[in-house]
Amino acid sequence: MNMKRILFYLSFLSLIFMSSCELFEEDPPKDFVPSEPDPTGNLLIINNSNEHLVLYKDEYMVKKIPASATDYLVNIPNPTEGTVQLDLYIWEDVKDDPNNPDPEEVYKRWVVPLANSDKVEDRATWHISGASQYTNVATVTFRYYGGTDEFVDVYLDGRTGAKIASLKAGQDRVVGIDYDNYTLHYLYWFSDQNTSESFEELGWIEKELVNGEEKDIWLILNENRKDVTIIIPHLGSAQNSGTKYGNLRISNTSGDPVQIFAGDKLIESICYLEDGSIENLSTIDRNGTYTFIMPIYEEDALEAEYILSAHHLTNGTVIETTTITVIAEDTVDWEVDGQPDGEEPPAE
Repeated sequence: MNMKRILFYLSFLSLIFMSSCELFEEDPPKDFVPSEPDPTGNLLIINNSNEHLVLYKDEYMVKKIPASATDYLVNIPNPTEGTVQLDLYIWEDVKDDPNNPDPEEVYKRWVVPLANSDKVEDRATWHISGASQYTNVATVTFRYYGGTDEFVDVYLDGRTGAKIASLKAGQDRVVGIDYDNYTLHYLYWFSDQNTSESFEELGWIEKELVNGEEKDIWLILNENRKDVTIIIPHLGSAQNSGTKYGNLRISNTSGDPVQIFAGDKLIESICYLEDGSIENLSTIDRNGTYTFIMPIYEEDALEAEYILSAHHLTNGTVIETTTITVIAEDTVDWEVDGQPDGEEPPAE
C-alpha cells in the first residue's frame, strides 16, 4: 500500500472518529409527543399556557398535554370521589426523567374532589393560564339556578378574556383557576335546537350590587379563598353579593301523585339541587315528602315569597294552591291534602 493511500485511510478514520465524538458528546434533545385525549372523562383541561405540560396524579404520570387551548379530556378513576392532588409540570423541566419529577419544579397544583363519572354535568374543568407567579389552584363552583331557558358563558377579565365555563339553567360547574385576582363577565344566549339559528346573544352582566352601588364582579382567589361558590344571576336580575337559601318541605297526603309548580314553572327548574338529577323532581308520590332548597335573590332579604300549585298527573287540573314565604336557613312546610287552605280533609 503506497503512502498516499495510507494517509487517505488515516484521514478518513480520523474524520469518522471526530464525527462520532460529536455525535455522542451529549444525548439528543428528547422530543415531546403528546398523549391522546380520552374519549370520555371526568376532567376537562384547557391549556392556555402555551407550554407542553405533563399531568401527574399523586406523583404518577397520567398524560402529556399539548400546548393548545383545545378541549382536552382526561379520565382519572376515583372510586371514592374524594379529593386528589393533580400536578402539572412543564415538559422541559421533567423530560430527562419524566417518571421522577422534582417537586420543586411543579408548575401548577390543584387539589380537587373529582367525580367518578364521565357525565358532562359531573366533569371538572381545569383552566390553565399563562401566569406563572402562583403555583396553587383554587376550586370555584359556578351555580346557575333553574327558572330560565337562557344559557350563560363565564369569562375572566373582560369579554375577550378566557371563557372558563358554559352552563344551562340548573347546572353547576367545578373549575380550577390559578390563585389571583379576576373580574367575572357573564354572556347570556339562547339556542333553539329546532332551527338552524342555534345561537342568539341576549346580553351581558358585568356588574353586581354592593351596598346599593354597581361594582365589578371580583373573583379573589388565594389560600383563604381556595374553595369558592359563585351564584350566577339570571339575565335582567341585579346580582347581589349574598344569595341565600331556605328549605321548602312539601308533603303529599292527597291520595294521588302530584306535580308541583312554582309560578308557571316546574319547581325542579327553580330549586337548587346539591346532588343527583333534577329530572321529574317536581313529582311527589302519594304519601311522599320532599324538601326543596329555594333561592332568595333579593339583596339584604332573608325571605322570599313563592306561589305554589299542585297539579293532578292525569288531567293537569290544579288540586291545590298556596303562597309560601321561604325563610333563609329555615324550613317551612306545605301539606298538599287536596283541600282549600284552612279546611280539614273529610274524616275517613
